[in-house]
Amino acid sequence: MSAHLTDQDCLNALATLYGEFYKKQDDPQRAIDRAYYHAPTTHKLENFECERIARLLLHEASQTHKGLALHKVVFDHLLEANINSLKYLYPRDEDASPTERIWYNNYEFKKSSTVTKWVAEKDPKGLMQLWGMLKGWEYQSCEDPTWQDDAVFQMKYQIQYAILNLLEDKFCGEDNVWTSWVDPKLDNHVINISDMFATH
Repeated sequence: MSAHLTDQDCLNALATLYGEFYKKQDDPQRAIDRAYYHAPTTHKLENFECERIARLLLHEASQTHKGLALHKVVFDHLLEANINSLKYLYPRDEDASPTERIWYNNYEFKKSSTVTKWVAEKDPKGLMQLWGMLKGWEYQSCEDPTWQDDAVFQMKYQIQYAILNLLEDKFCGEDNVWTSWVDPKLDNHVINISDMFATH
């Protein structure tokens, strides 16, 4: 059985990243809006209801982000999407006892101090691990054909935006370019083909 419930620690990590990144913004809702506009154009045009739901949920959460409301909203949606995907794949499990269903869990959100540190330090290795967790979660959550119409589909792009934004700040900082990049002169050093295969 290749489909399964994503580990709780992975969901905690992704939700922690989301909450820590967006609550640090001067205007969390504006940051969330910017992330939304990084989503594929086709889905923005086709899923106005998805956009409306996502904005309402996240706006409500961002108003109380002093606690862990924003983190928990995301955690709950990530978990629900994974469960819905499993229910779509294995409908017969509905007839099993609750504890025998593949999606059975007793997950509760717990903020990850490790991810909080990764975000604060813009740790490249940690951020790329989060990227991998997101890809794994998406693989386990995409079977339900209606999932692209859910707010969680936009959250996925918002998580991607957060990771890329942190990496951009880490490696570029104030030197980041927009539309004024100039291609540096390349060294025209000639490489002898035989040197490439020489044994040392």
